[in-house]
Amino acid sequence: MRPASWRKTFWEAIWVTGRRAARNEKWAGAMQLESTRLSNENGGIPRPADSAADAIAAQLARQILDGSLAMGDRLPPERSLAESFSASRGTVREALRSLSARGLVARRVGSGTFVIYEPDAGETDVSEITSPLERVEVRAAIEPQMARLAVRNATARDMAALERAVAEMEGVDDAESFSLADEMFHLRLAEATHNPLIVEIYHRINHVRAHQQWDSIKNKILTPAQIATYNGEHRELLAALSRRDADRAVEVLSAHMERARADLLASAA
Repeated sequence: MRPASWRKTFWEAIWVTGRRAARNEKWAGAMQLESTRLSNENGGIPRPADSAADAIAAQLARQILDGSLAMGDRLPPERSLAESFSASRGTVREALRSLSARGLVARRVGSGTFVIYEPDAGETDVSEITSPLERVEVRAAIEPQMARLAVRNATARDMAALERAVAEMEGVDDAESFSLADEMFHLRLAEATHNPLIVEIYHRINHVRAHQQWDSIKNKILTPAQIATYNGEHRELLAALSRRDADRAVEVLSAHMERARADLLASAA
């Protein structure tokens, strides 16, 4: 039987992951609005303009949250951002408004847009308190819902990114390369939800993947035969996402995570 302490560690990991977002009520509220802002006239699929602005906001948010853009950094001018993202200045402006609403940036008239988000230096490193099994259990808890949200929110660009990620996984058969490609695929799935909090949580999950325990067992689990099995499941998931079949996507991903958990337990036997 699993020790009772696992629940405490599980929720500690979730708490640490979401702590920064939760402490900013305006940011959390904006995330909820962003995740539910869909076009009723388009069958629940985000409008193109919304999707483009959301995609730009998500990419900039990732750079802020992972430290690539630090507190006090000035973002490039709207014109430069528009050129970089091949978008209109109006779309870039909407993305910056979204980041401002979340408390990530501030726009100063005559000076530009600056990062105002600063991580809490007192946070505990999640990888220090989470085991590979607990990581799989966290993934099993959230990834099926990620798939459901991706069915609803994924854009053509998201689907193309997922297709490239699957092709990358199918092109390798060694544990190290597959592990990196698999990490990218599941991150792309998180990004396809267009929910910045889910993306941040998944970045933390991938950080735990660097745990020394995982590094020592992945060669036992990720054999060429097992990699081929996982790739087949990834293809099934991609097909369900392409058909906008939420129930099937959830079913495939739930089974995929259960297999991953069983393989992890078997490797420790």
